[in-house]
Amino acid sequence: MDERVLHTETEMKRMILCLLLLVFGHAASAETSFQFAAPNHQSPKDPDVNGVRLAIFHGKNRSVRGVDFGLLSLSETSNLSGLGLVLGVGKVTGDMSGGAAISLVNVHTGNDTGLNAAFINRVNSAESAVGVGFVNIADGATMVDVGGLNVSNRSTAQIGFINVTKQITGFQFGFLNVAENGFLPVFPIFNFPKN
Repeated sequence: MDERVLHTETEMKRMILCLLLLVFGHAASAETSFQFAAPNHQSPKDPDVNGVRLAIFHGKNRSVRGVDFGLLSLSETSNLSGLGLVLGVGKVTGDMSGGAAISLVNVHTGNDTGLNAAFINRVNSAESAVGVGFVNIADGATMVDVGGLNVSNRSTAQIGFINVTKQITGFQFGFLNVAENGFLPVFPIFNFPKN
């Protein structure tokens, strides 16, 4: 009976070793499925994450597809597809596609689709995104902004305390609404395009 137990334990160890080799061998040959990042450290060192990145204080990658967790961090990526949950600054220098960026501060310099939710959203173009924050500022166009202060070049809808845009294509609803093409350039409560 002792011989069978030893034989079974040996077989179990071999099976576990084979499974570990399969899992880690696959992870080494493909994009990184999990990455831990800290200042001057990245494990494993792969510019592309297809799974989960956990950044403490700082993390920087070329792309993150999946979930980007940042803890008291500046979490940087060129392209984000998925969910960014950053207790700090979420910085995307390329495009955020089909996901959500939820941070204290979002700084995005490319094109966004999905949801930007932060105390401050500072984006380039969010023509296919919803911005929710205390302050939403866009250099280009936005689809919907909900916040205390909403500023954009062009917007479909702005709902906030103060709304400012050069061109509104839908409506503004707030305490003060400013739109160069509004039925009045400055109007309280609501505003919409002249034509």
